[in-house]
Amino acid sequence: MPIVVDGNNLLHNLPPGERSRTAVRRRVLEATRHETRSITVVFDGPPPGGTPERESLGRTTVVYAGSRTADDVIIGLIPAGAAAKQWSVVTDDRRLAERARTRGAAVRNLAQWRGRQPKAIRSRPALESKLSSREVAEWEDYFSERDPD
Repeated sequence: MPIVVDGNNLLHNLPPGERSRTAVRRRVLEATRHETRSITVVFDGPPPGGTPERESLGRTTVVYAGSRTADDVIIGLIPAGAAAKQWSVVTDDRRLAERARTRGAAVRNLAQWRGRQPKAIRSRPALESKLSSREVAEWEDYFSERDPD
């Protein structure tokens, strides 16, 4: 059963100091590294500079909606007909949830989904560190830079 996560919805449910696409991406990757199902996280808007619109990371895919809404991208991922029953959308957005149900997909709210995930996605940061948040951000920036060639 493929899972599609409303990335912006998850982002706004993180603690205030952790609300970033990078934090969502990191938490989902950590929490789902042993997942057997494919997971797609969809964000509104364009990707950050140097990042592709679609990034495949094992069983996890991160998609940036670009000029479309993330809701439209999420609904577009769900296949038509009986195959939609195999899909699950994770969101607290009532309008998106209704659209997904109408399409035929199952819907779980964030609390239900996080309750089934390791602690990394539920409450604490994915990595515990003795570094300051500024130092962690600098290291993340350093290691996320892509080779221009």
